[in-house]
Formats: sequence, structure tokens, C-alpha cells
Amino acid sequence: MIARSIIAITALIALAPLPLAAQSENTDPAHAAADAREIPQTKALNNQVSSVVTQAQTANAVAQAQNEQNQAEYAADMAAYEAAMRQHRRDVLATDATFIRQQNAYAMAMRDWRAQVAMCKKGYQSACNLPTPNPMDYM
Repeated sequence: MIARSIIAITALIALAPLPLAAQSENTDPAHAAADAREIPQTKALNNQVSSVVTQAQTANAVAQAQNEQNQAEYAADMAAYEAAMRQHRRDVLATDATFIRQQNAYAMAMRDWRAQVAMCKKGYQSACNLPTPNPMDYM
């Protein structure tokens, strides 16, 4: 345990910034000119990295929001199927395996139908010409 602490302290000392006296040794005109050339490039690179990180965070937030929307639509489809079954006076236990398969098949067909509509709205004519998904195909 003590050996680990000593190694950790040694590592921190090695990573510690140089004292001001050591930092000021390189203040001659050549170093100042080099720093003047490198600082704008470093700032530009840092700005590029910051921009990429921001774009990735935005894309992640959009994807998460889309996933939450998809989950909500799926749950609504499951509830709609159950309501339709009850409306038609078909008493079905929610734990019945056949009912669960039918409910999932309906929800998957609705998911695929929404994707098909989205592709059609984006201009993919082949998606517009596809038949409406049949829940029985998902059983």
C-alpha cells in the first residue's frame, strides 16, 4: 500500500508543471517567435476538436430523443392493440402467450409502416409503392 502511494506521488510530481523559474528560461526572441506562430494553430485545432465534440453531443441528443420517441410510439401501439381487442369484446389475458405475440406483431408492423411512410416522405418512390405491413407476417 505504501509502495503504491509512493509511486502515485512520484507520478504526480513528474506531471506537475515546471516552476516559474524553469518556465521563464525559454523567453528568448526565438522561442517567443515560435510561440507566436504556434498559438494560433493550437487555438484553431482546439476549436476544431471542440466543434466535433459539440456535433457529436448534438447527434447523440438527437438520437436519444428519436429513441425515446420510438419507444413511446411502440408502447402506444401495444396499448392501441390491447384497446382494439377489448373493444371487439375479445377478452384476452395480458399474460396469454398468443395475445403477447399478436400484440408484438402489431407493434412491429406499425414500426415498419412508420419507417415506410418516412422513407416515402423523403422521396423514395419504392417505399411509397410497398404494401402496408401485415401483422400476421410478424407472427
